[in-house]
Amino acid sequence: MFRCQRVLQSCVRRYSSIAELLSGRNPPLAQRTVRPPTTRILKPPSSEQDIKPIALKRPRRDEEIEARFITFVDEQGTVHSRCRLSQVLRQFDRTQYFLVEVDPSARPNPVCRLFDKKAMFEKEKTKKRNKTTAPDSVLKEVMFGWNVSAHDMEHKLNKACQFLEKGNRVKVDIVYKKGQNRVDKATQQEVIKSVTNFMDKYKLAKVPAINGQTCTMQYENK
Repeated sequence: MFRCQRVLQSCVRRYSSIAELLSGRNPPLAQRTVRPPTTRILKPPSSEQDIKPIALKRPRRDEEIEARFITFVDEQGTVHSRCRLSQVLRQFDRTQYFLVEVDPSARPNPVCRLFDKKAMFEKEKTKKRNKTTAPDSVLKEVMFGWNVSAHDMEHKLNKACQFLEKGNRVKVDIVYKKGQNRVDKATQQEVIKSVTNFMDKYKLAKVPAINGQTCTMQYENK
């Protein structure tokens, strides 16, 4: 009898499994629908927010000009008010001239003028050449003591003049040197006056200033 009960329970479990399969409540793994993973689509960057215009180091010209209407100055210097940019660009010889935006903030329309390309290139070439050949403005220093002799002062200041003629700036320091006797304020003023009189053909960039026992002044070529 015990054996009959176990057989009956086994049949009941098997019948239940078959009934569930037929009803579709528990389909096999092979028949289950597999959903693909959710993919997040990223929005491309906004062209207005993320793409910034390239900043020019020169005035805008020709198609770079953004205004639809301009105040046009032709090659003769004649001013034409409120001209359509597209029409102006078709009127002149593009191989010979640039249309340059000379005053973008002008109202009611920005001012644009014709410039000869050859003249512009020559001017730019000359500017670069002058910049290359110009001497560097270096700060040179000349120093002597309060008890300096007239001859030694002249020698030092002549050297300062040579620096200035080469395009450099010069700092003149009058100091107390070791072993020298102190001088009174009147003597200091006389020494300073001698320096300024000798250097009067040059620009006094920094006036004489006494800090402690040292007087400093600076010169540039006019």
